[in-house]
Amino acid sequence: MTWGASSLGRILVLGLLSTQGVLAESDAKADPPKGGSKEGLAYEEINKKTVYSENATAPAAGSGALVPPVDGWWYSKVCADKFCIFTNRRLANGRGMVMVTTMEDYQKVERQEDAFNKAENKFQQEDGTFETVDLPDRGTALKAKKAIRRGKPVMSWTPALVVHKDVFDVLRRKERTRILDTAVRYLPDETQQKFNKQRKPLGPLSVERSIESVMLSSPFEYDLGYNYNPEMHSKHILNFPEINNLLPHDCRPNMAWYIDGGLTMRTVVARRINPGDELTVAYIDPFIPRPDRSLWVKNHRGFSKPCPCQACTHGGDAEAVKKADARLEELNSLFKELKNHDSKKVTPQLIARFLDLVSQERLQVKLADAYEYAALNYNYIGMDRLAKKYADLAVQAAMVEEGHEANNVIALRIMAGDIKGHYSYQYTLKRQGKVKS
Repeated sequence: MTWGASSLGRILVLGLLSTQGVLAESDAKADPPKGGSKEGLAYEEINKKTVYSENATAPAAGSGALVPPVDGWWYSKVCADKFCIFTNRRLANGRGMVMVTTMEDYQKVERQEDAFNKAENKFQQEDGTFETVDLPDRGTALKAKKAIRRGKPVMSWTPALVVHKDVFDVLRRKERTRILDTAVRYLPDETQQKFNKQRKPLGPLSVERSIESVMLSSPFEYDLGYNYNPEMHSKHILNFPEINNLLPHDCRPNMAWYIDGGLTMRTVVARRINPGDELTVAYIDPFIPRPDRSLWVKNHRGFSKPCPCQACTHGGDAEAVKKADARLEELNSLFKELKNHDSKKVTPQLIARFLDLVSQERLQVKLADAYEYAALNYNYIGMDRLAKKYADLAVQAAMVEEGHEANNVIALRIMAGDIKGHYSYQYTLKRQGKVKS
């Protein structure tokens, strides 16, 4: 998962978006380019022969529409402000991908083409493991037909659409709609159909969902890394149609997910899945208080209804809901102390209570963070045996939640391999003058 500040990039739940920005032509010339799009977006005419494949549809004769070439990346010159559309229809063995981003961030992804073409883009369990079911007021979902243990990979997909986060903050709504609609039309036909399946009306609504609404309903964020301009960032929202179409939200999900260095989304079983169980993921941070989680689900994923998951409703038991809210509030309070390496409140009892609350709240998708901070804090107070125990557990959990090659897994292995040599050993005791530095 990618919410922990100590380990991975954080999901940011996008709320009210500012409406600043001006639609502009990129790479403008003294004379305006011929033609233009009916959406009002600017582009430069491309005078080159276009080749079509089975997964690409030629535009109608005389339509004036631009069609990306079959092979390689294509800079469309369709832009709004500093954000332009870039696409590669052959990427990931024909799945294709389209980006709405800056030239600098596009170039970072362009260099990874070989990694995309090695992506599996498939379910990673044998046939017959799942079945597709329709859930009232929740859409399509997968149910297990066989038991699957923790740590088993379930599926992996490359993104269909990658959008710079500032698109939602800088551009006016009309401009966002125009450039996002245009971008999706540049996807290969099959991938475009999968994407548009996410746009079907929710519940009693009869209006097709906007692409922006789809993106905000699954705000998987990924930071492409260093940017030469200190005033810019490289955070992007990635869309994976299969994830959004098949995996409903649950505030206490049974699957973890992470995005690897090749932008591939990987889902892994975090809590044993039994036959008949729905496969679920959390689209927002499960540590967020229940009222805020429920409101987000209502606005983005709940057919205009509050979150129906067990963690939010407890089967209609108001007293159980109240107790769960109190547990989460206490858990977050204790977590705050554990994250503060100068806290004077941390004791062995506090650490044990925190771990107990994580278990009670069924937060198996967050065990890496929980075990890591338990290990650090036990080490701060010189309890090296418990620190070693939880460092080893943190390594195992991080491999499930973040991937075997994640930087945090490497860092945790180093800690577990030399607990007394780690910077955290007796840190608090040294500050208190109880042991010599």
